[in-house]
Amino acid sequence: MVQKRVVLPAAGVGVALAGGLAGNRVVARWRRNPDPLGGRPVHFPDGDHRMVKLADGGEISTMMVGDGPTIALVHGLTANRHDWGPMAPALLDAGYQLVAIEQRGHGDSTPGTAGYGSAQLGRDLAAVFEELDLRAAALVGHSMGGMAIMGFATQVPDVFAKRVESMVLIATAASLQTRRHGVALWAGGIPIPSALVPQSQRLRLGAGLGVFGASPSLHMVDEVIRQFEACPEDVRNEATAALADHDVRGQLKSLEMPTLVIGGTRDLLISAAQVAELADELDDADLHMFDGAGHMVLWERHEEISALMLERLSAQSVGVSDSVASDLVQ
Repeated sequence: MVQKRVVLPAAGVGVALAGGLAGNRVVARWRRNPDPLGGRPVHFPDGDHRMVKLADGGEISTMMVGDGPTIALVHGLTANRHDWGPMAPALLDAGYQLVAIEQRGHGDSTPGTAGYGSAQLGRDLAAVFEELDLRAAALVGHSMGGMAIMGFATQVPDVFAKRVESMVLIATAASLQTRRHGVALWAGGIPIPSALVPQSQRLRLGAGLGVFGASPSLHMVDEVIRQFEACPEDVRNEATAALADHDVRGQLKSLEMPTLVIGGTRDLLISAAQVAELADELDDADLHMFDGAGHMVLWERHEEISALMLERLSAQSVGVSDSVASDLVQ
Protein backbone atom coordinates (compact mmCIF):
# COMPACT_ATOMS: atom_id res chain seq x y z
CA MET A 1 0.00 0.00 0.00
CA VAL A 2 1.41 3.42 -0.97
CA GLN A 3 1.46 5.88 1.91
CA LYS A 4 0.01 9.28 1.05
CA ARG A 5 2.62 12.00 1.40
CA VAL A 6 1.56 14.72 3.81
CA VAL A 7 3.80 17.77 3.68
CA LEU A 8 4.05 19.74 6.91
CA PRO A 9 5.81 23.01 7.63
CA ALA A 10 9.14 22.20 9.26
CA ALA A 11 7.98 23.46 12.65
CA GLY A 12 5.23 20.85 12.69
CA VAL A 13 7.44 17.85 11.99
CA GLY A 14 9.12 17.62 15.39
CA VAL A 15 5.89 18.04 17.32
CA ALA A 16 4.11 15.52 15.11
CA LEU A 17 6.83 12.99 15.85
CA ALA A 18 6.55 13.71 19.57
CA GLY A 19 3.38 11.64 19.65
CA GLY A 20 -0.37 11.78 19.88
CA LEU A 21 -0.73 12.63 23.57
CA ALA A 22 1.16 15.92 23.39
CA GLY A 23 -0.64 16.69 20.13
CA ASN A 24 -4.02 16.13 21.76
CA ARG A 25 -3.17 18.65 24.47
CA VAL A 26 -2.07 21.23 21.91
CA VAL A 27 -5.24 20.84 19.84
CA ALA A 28 -7.40 21.01 22.97
CA ARG A 29 -5.77 24.33 23.87
CA TRP A 30 -6.41 25.69 20.38
CA ARG A 31 -10.07 24.69 20.73
CA ARG A 32 -10.34 26.99 23.77
CA ASN A 33 -8.56 29.97 22.19
CA PRO A 34 -10.59 32.97 21.01
CA ASP A 35 -11.34 32.84 17.28
CA PRO A 36 -10.66 36.02 15.25
CA LEU A 37 -12.89 34.62 12.50
CA GLY A 38 -15.88 34.29 14.82
CA GLY A 39 -16.38 30.66 13.78
CA ARG A 40 -17.43 31.72 10.27
CA PRO A 41 -16.17 29.96 7.14
CA VAL A 42 -13.57 31.99 5.27
CA HIS A 43 -15.37 33.30 2.16
CA PHE A 44 -14.75 36.15 -0.28
CA PRO A 45 -18.03 37.70 -1.44
CA ASP A 46 -19.42 36.83 -4.86
CA GLY A 47 -19.34 39.47 -7.57
CA ASP A 48 -18.31 39.89 -11.20
CA HIS A 49 -16.28 36.78 -12.05
CA ARG A 50 -13.91 37.14 -15.01
CA MET A 51 -11.23 34.86 -16.44
CA VAL A 52 -8.07 36.34 -17.99
CA LYS A 53 -6.35 34.19 -20.61
CA LEU A 54 -2.56 33.98 -20.51
CA ALA A 55 -0.13 33.49 -23.38
CA ASP A 56 0.93 30.02 -22.15
CA GLY A 57 -2.63 28.65 -22.07
CA GLY A 58 -3.33 29.32 -18.41
CA GLU A 59 -6.24 31.36 -17.16
CA ILE A 60 -6.41 33.65 -14.14
CA SER A 61 -9.66 33.83 -12.20
CA THR A 62 -10.69 37.21 -10.81
CA MET A 63 -13.62 38.27 -8.64
CA MET A 64 -14.61 41.94 -8.58
CA VAL A 65 -16.99 43.30 -5.96
CA GLY A 66 -17.96 46.77 -4.72
CA ASP A 67 -17.60 50.26 -6.14
CA GLY A 68 -15.00 52.95 -5.70
CA PRO A 69 -11.19 53.09 -5.77
CA THR A 70 -9.57 49.74 -6.50
CA ILE A 71 -7.83 47.44 -4.05
CA ALA A 72 -6.40 44.36 -5.79
CA LEU A 73 -5.74 41.34 -3.57
CA VAL A 74 -3.25 38.54 -4.31
CA HIS A 75 -3.21 35.43 -2.09
CA GLY A 76 -0.34 33.16 -1.07
CA LEU A 77 0.77 29.62 -1.83
CA THR A 78 -1.95 26.90 -1.56
CA ALA A 79 -4.61 29.56 -0.89
CA ASN A 80 -7.25 31.26 -3.07
CA ARG A 81 -9.39 34.40 -3.15
CA HIS A 82 -11.21 33.38 0.02
CA ASP A 83 -8.08 34.20 2.03
CA TRP A 84 -9.29 37.81 1.84
CA GLY A 85 -12.77 37.04 3.15
CA PRO A 86 -12.11 38.24 6.72
CA MET A 87 -10.82 41.62 5.52
CA ALA A 88 -13.38 42.17 2.75
CA PRO A 89 -16.32 43.57 4.80
CA ALA A 90 -14.32 46.45 6.29
CA LEU A 91 -12.81 47.41 2.95
CA LEU A 92 -16.14 47.23 1.14
CA ASP A 93 -17.87 49.24 3.85
CA ALA A 94 -15.17 51.88 3.38
CA GLY A 95 -16.24 52.37 -0.21
CA TYR A 96 -13.68 50.37 -2.19
CA GLN A 97 -13.88 48.08 -5.17
CA LEU A 98 -12.08 44.81 -4.38
CA VAL A 99 -10.50 42.66 -7.07
CA ALA A 100 -9.41 39.25 -5.77
CA ILE A 101 -6.91 37.59 -8.12
CA GLU A 102 -6.35 33.84 -7.95
CA GLN A 103 -2.85 32.86 -8.98
CA ARG A 104 -2.22 30.23 -11.65
CA GLY A 105 -3.14 26.73 -10.51
CA HIS A 106 -4.99 28.04 -7.45
CA GLY A 107 -8.72 28.41 -6.90
CA ASP A 108 -10.52 28.62 -10.24
CA SER A 109 -7.35 29.54 -12.16
CA THR A 110 -5.60 27.02 -14.43
CA PRO A 111 -1.83 26.35 -14.43
CA GLY A 112 -0.63 26.96 -17.98
CA THR A 113 2.88 25.85 -18.89
CA ALA A 114 5.14 28.75 -17.85
CA GLY A 115 5.73 27.68 -14.24
CA TYR A 116 5.37 29.37 -10.86
CA GLY A 117 8.44 31.55 -10.37
CA SER A 118 7.77 35.00 -8.94
CA ALA A 119 8.83 36.61 -12.23
CA GLN A 120 6.17 34.66 -14.13
CA LEU A 121 3.56 35.32 -11.45
CA GLY A 122 4.38 39.01 -11.84
CA ARG A 123 3.82 38.83 -15.57
CA ASP A 124 0.48 37.16 -14.85
CA LEU A 125 -0.53 40.14 -12.70
CA ALA A 126 0.45 42.56 -15.45
CA ALA A 127 -1.81 40.66 -17.87
CA VAL A 128 -4.70 40.85 -15.39
CA PHE A 129 -4.24 44.57 -14.77
CA GLU A 130 -4.21 45.32 -18.49
CA GLU A 131 -7.12 43.03 -19.38
CA LEU A 132 -9.31 44.43 -16.59
CA ASP A 133 -7.95 47.97 -17.13
CA LEU A 134 -7.22 48.42 -13.42
CA ARG A 135 -5.81 51.85 -12.59
CA ALA A 136 -4.60 53.76 -9.50
CA ALA A 137 -4.85 50.53 -7.55
CA ALA A 138 -3.65 49.67 -4.09
CA LEU A 139 -2.04 46.27 -4.67
CA VAL A 140 -2.05 43.93 -1.67
CA GLY A 141 -0.22 40.60 -1.48
CA HIS A 142 0.28 37.93 1.16
CA SER A 143 3.36 35.67 1.11
CA MET A 144 3.65 34.32 -2.47
CA GLY A 145 1.19 37.05 -3.46
CA GLY A 146 3.68 39.66 -2.27
CA MET A 147 6.42 37.96 -4.26
CA ALA A 148 4.18 38.05 -7.34
CA ILE A 149 3.74 41.80 -6.80
CA MET A 150 7.53 42.18 -6.65
CA GLY A 151 7.74 40.17 -9.87
CA PHE A 152 5.19 42.52 -11.45
CA ALA A 153 7.18 45.59 -10.36
CA THR A 154 10.51 44.27 -11.63
CA GLN A 155 9.43 42.37 -14.76
CA VAL A 156 6.83 44.74 -16.22
CA PRO A 157 7.75 48.09 -14.61
CA ASP A 158 6.00 50.27 -17.19
CA VAL A 159 2.61 48.62 -16.63
CA PHE A 160 3.21 48.58 -12.87
CA ALA A 161 4.03 52.31 -12.72
CA LYS A 162 1.01 53.17 -14.86
CA ARG A 163 -1.56 51.16 -12.95
CA VAL A 164 -0.41 50.72 -9.33
CA GLU A 165 -0.44 53.59 -6.85
CA SER A 166 0.44 51.92 -3.54
CA MET A 167 1.32 48.52 -2.09
CA VAL A 168 0.65 46.45 1.01
CA LEU A 169 3.06 43.52 1.41
CA ILE A 170 2.10 41.02 4.12
CA ALA A 171 4.33 38.24 5.52
CA THR A 172 6.55 38.21 2.47
CA ALA A 173 10.23 38.62 1.58
CA ALA A 174 12.54 40.13 -1.02
CA SER A 175 14.48 36.86 -1.17
CA LEU A 176 14.05 33.19 -0.30
CA GLN A 177 17.63 32.29 -1.25
CA THR A 178 18.73 31.47 2.27
CA ARG A 179 19.98 28.27 3.86
CA ARG A 180 17.16 28.51 6.39
CA HIS A 181 14.53 28.14 3.68
CA GLY A 182 16.35 25.25 2.03
CA VAL A 183 16.37 23.30 5.29
CA ALA A 184 12.73 24.16 5.97
CA LEU A 185 11.64 22.90 2.54
CA TRP A 186 13.59 19.65 3.05
CA ALA A 187 12.20 19.05 6.54
CA GLY A 188 8.70 20.00 5.50
CA GLY A 189 8.73 17.31 2.84
CA ILE A 190 9.39 14.42 5.24
CA PRO A 191 6.42 12.00 5.24
CA ILE A 192 5.20 11.36 8.81
CA PRO A 193 4.18 7.69 9.29
CA SER A 194 0.50 7.38 10.14
CA ALA A 195 1.36 4.88 12.88
CA LEU A 196 2.93 7.74 14.87
CA VAL A 197 0.28 10.38 14.43
CA PRO A 198 -3.08 10.11 12.59
CA GLN A 199 -3.28 12.12 9.39
CA SER A 200 -5.93 14.52 10.66
CA GLN A 201 -3.80 15.26 13.71
CA ARG A 202 -0.67 15.70 11.60
CA LEU A 203 -2.38 18.26 9.42
CA ARG A 204 -3.70 20.19 12.39
CA LEU A 205 -0.35 20.21 14.17
CA GLY A 206 1.55 21.13 11.03
CA ALA A 207 -0.82 23.96 10.14
CA GLY A 208 -1.27 25.31 13.64
CA LEU A 209 2.40 25.29 14.57
CA GLY A 210 3.76 26.15 11.15
CA VAL A 211 1.63 29.02 9.87
CA PHE A 212 -0.01 30.57 12.94
CA GLY A 213 1.35 32.49 15.86
CA ALA A 214 1.22 32.00 19.60
CA SER A 215 -2.53 31.43 20.07
CA PRO A 216 -4.35 30.06 17.01
CA SER A 217 -7.97 29.02 17.19
CA LEU A 218 -8.83 25.51 16.06
CA HIS A 219 -11.33 26.97 13.60
CA MET A 220 -8.60 28.99 11.88
CA VAL A 221 -6.37 25.91 11.74
CA ASP A 222 -9.12 23.83 10.14
CA GLU A 223 -9.94 26.60 7.65
CA VAL A 224 -6.34 26.82 6.45
CA ILE A 225 -6.24 23.03 6.07
CA ARG A 226 -9.39 23.19 3.96
CA GLN A 227 -7.68 25.64 1.62
CA PHE A 228 -4.48 23.59 1.56
CA GLU A 229 -6.34 20.43 0.57
CA ALA A 230 -8.21 22.28 -2.20
CA CYS A 231 -4.90 23.15 -3.89
CA PRO A 232 -3.66 20.32 -6.18
CA GLU A 233 -0.55 18.55 -4.87
CA ASP A 234 1.41 19.10 -8.09
CA VAL A 235 0.73 22.85 -7.88
CA ARG A 236 1.89 22.93 -4.25
CA ASN A 237 5.09 21.08 -5.05
CA GLU A 238 5.97 22.95 -8.25
CA ALA A 239 5.22 26.38 -6.83
CA THR A 240 7.22 25.68 -3.67
CA ALA A 241 10.22 24.61 -5.73
CA ALA A 242 9.94 27.59 -8.10
CA LEU A 243 9.78 30.14 -5.30
CA ALA A 244 13.14 28.99 -3.97
CA ASP A 245 14.70 31.15 -6.71
CA HIS A 246 12.86 34.32 -5.65
CA ASP A 247 15.33 37.15 -5.12
CA VAL A 248 14.66 40.81 -6.00
CA ARG A 249 17.10 42.38 -3.55
CA GLY A 250 18.53 45.56 -4.99
CA GLN A 251 15.73 45.91 -7.54
CA LEU A 252 13.02 47.69 -5.53
CA LYS A 253 14.60 51.03 -4.57
CA SER A 254 13.49 52.70 -7.79
CA LEU A 255 9.77 52.10 -7.07
CA GLU A 256 9.36 55.18 -4.82
CA MET A 257 5.83 54.02 -4.01
CA PRO A 258 4.00 54.29 -0.66
CA THR A 259 4.14 50.80 0.82
CA LEU A 260 2.90 49.22 4.02
CA VAL A 261 5.02 46.21 5.01
CA ILE A 262 3.42 43.90 7.58
CA GLY A 263 4.72 40.85 9.42
CA GLY A 264 4.29 38.71 12.51
CA THR A 265 6.97 38.25 15.15
CA ARG A 266 6.15 34.52 15.38
CA ASP A 267 6.18 33.81 11.64
CA LEU A 268 8.20 30.62 11.11
CA LEU A 269 8.02 30.76 7.30
CA ILE A 270 8.99 34.40 6.66
CA SER A 271 11.04 35.66 9.59
CA ALA A 272 10.75 39.08 11.15
CA ALA A 273 14.27 39.79 9.88
CA GLN A 274 13.20 39.04 6.31
CA VAL A 275 10.18 41.34 6.61
CA ALA A 276 12.43 44.10 7.95
CA GLU A 277 14.89 43.49 5.11
CA LEU A 278 12.05 43.92 2.61
CA ALA A 279 11.08 47.24 4.18
CA ASP A 280 14.70 48.37 3.93
CA GLU A 281 14.73 47.46 0.24
CA LEU A 282 11.95 49.97 -0.43
CA ASP A 283 12.31 53.75 -0.54
CA ASP A 284 8.93 54.66 0.98
CA ALA A 285 7.98 51.82 3.33
CA ASP A 286 6.13 51.84 6.62
CA LEU A 287 6.94 48.68 8.63
CA HIS A 288 4.43 47.24 11.11
CA MET A 289 5.10 44.01 13.05
CA PHE A 290 2.30 42.25 14.96
CA ASP A 291 3.59 40.75 18.18
CA GLY A 292 2.82 37.04 18.54
CA ALA A 293 1.30 36.67 15.08
CA GLY A 294 2.41 34.05 12.57
CA HIS A 295 2.41 33.66 8.82
CA MET A 296 -1.39 33.86 8.69
CA VAL A 297 -1.31 37.28 10.29
CA LEU A 298 -3.88 38.38 7.70
CA TRP A 299 -6.45 36.22 9.55
CA GLU A 300 -5.09 36.54 13.06
CA ARG A 301 -5.07 40.35 12.93
CA HIS A 302 -7.40 41.08 10.01
CA GLU A 303 -9.24 43.92 11.75
CA GLU A 304 -6.05 45.79 12.61
CA ILE A 305 -4.58 45.25 9.15
CA SER A 306 -7.74 46.58 7.51
CA ALA A 307 -7.56 49.67 9.73
CA LEU A 308 -3.88 50.19 8.94
CA MET A 309 -4.56 49.94 5.22
CA LEU A 310 -7.35 52.49 5.40
CA GLU A 311 -5.48 54.88 7.66
CA ARG A 312 -1.95 54.80 6.23
CA LEU A 313 -2.38 54.06 2.54
CA SER A 314 -5.92 54.42 1.28
CA ALA A 315 -6.46 58.05 2.22
CA GLN A 316 -3.25 59.30 0.60
CA SER A 317 -2.80 56.85 -2.26
CA VAL A 318 -6.16 55.68 -3.54
CA GLY A 319 -8.14 58.91 -3.35
CA VAL A 320 -10.34 58.62 -0.25
CA SER A 321 -10.47 61.79 1.84
CA ASP A 322 -8.54 61.97 5.10
CA SER A 323 -11.75 62.57 7.05
CA VAL A 324 -13.44 59.41 5.74
CA ALA A 325 -10.40 57.25 6.49
CA SER A 326 -10.13 58.72 10.00
CA ASP A 327 -13.75 57.88 10.75
CA LEU A 328 -13.21 54.29 9.64
CA VAL A 329 -10.34 53.55 12.01
CA GLN A 330 -11.83 55.12 15.15
